[in-house]
Amino acid sequence: MNNPDIGIIINSFNRFELLKQCMGVIDSWLPQSGLLGRLEAIVYDAGSTDGSLEWLNNHANGLAIPYQLITPVTGADTSFSAGINTASEFAIAKFPSLKYLLFYETDNQIFSPEPILRALKILGSKANLGACGFTVRQHNGSPAGVGMPFPRLINFALGKNLVHKWQLEAISYKWENQIDDIKFSEVDVVYTSPLLLKMEAWNDSGGFDAANFPFSDCDIDWARRLRNAGWHMGVIETNEVIHDNLSAVSSWSKSRALQFHRARLKYFKRYQPVAVFLVWPLLLIFRHLLELTSVLILVKGRDRRIQLSGQFSDLLRLCIKGYK
Repeated sequence: MNNPDIGIIINSFNRFELLKQCMGVIDSWLPQSGLLGRLEAIVYDAGSTDGSLEWLNNHANGLAIPYQLITPVTGADTSFSAGINTASEFAIAKFPSLKYLLFYETDNQIFSPEPILRALKILGSKANLGACGFTVRQHNGSPAGVGMPFPRLINFALGKNLVHKWQLEAISYKWENQIDDIKFSEVDVVYTSPLLLKMEAWNDSGGFDAANFPFSDCDIDWARRLRNAGWHMGVIETNEVIHDNLSAVSSWSKSRALQFHRARLKYFKRYQPVAVFLVWPLLLIFRHLLELTSVLILVKGRDRRIQLSGQFSDLLRLCIKGYK
């Protein structure tokens, strides 16, 4: 039986090509790396119908990276959060030797062992650092999303369009040179794409809250609970890590705006239960009404106007109900 100390948690659903690439790139350098024997992948497949399961069952066993495939039982929660929790619980039970988990999504690629080895050094050097991520890029070289500061209520009131335009949730890095000249910066929230974390931190946090944050903001709520448990997060600078889904559309993309508002409202109800009523429901209703009016007046393309007006109509209609 293998005695790995790093469990790679891969949550997969109908991303066959991305799945092959994310596993294949690690497989390409693993035999020559110092991580051979230390890694074990746990792939949670939420019910793919695109050939992913067939490939994992029949062809992926030729890879150098050892892996375990788990699938949900009938009727089980198959959300992203539930998948991460299930795969992590399986990994911990099967491999008591684990000291770290590496959350590694299908749209990630790590091109050498160096980022993982450097993250291990940083985690080992900082007692209160519970998780370490990476500066990530897209395949074309453009930077990709790493994380964000903890959400602010005023930004929720303004809406994602203005927040993005004015860069109100951009990370203010505070780079420091650490051991072996590794550049590291603490960040409030580091997305799980990818993210290396200590087992103690995961256990202290209690995992993802799948009931309240099944998809959107699951990593933000988890980061806040991690901080409340006394742990911090951060990233190391690297150019060898990809976060790029190559425009693959997920099954919940059409409801992304509604999912975001529902989750963010739950976040503020949990962590700012009194202040949240300064913006919800009246201020948010006003914003959605203004957004809907702007779309009807300014958007010229008929199809785009119909799409956006439907989205903002739903937000306006469901705001009072907590976007349910």
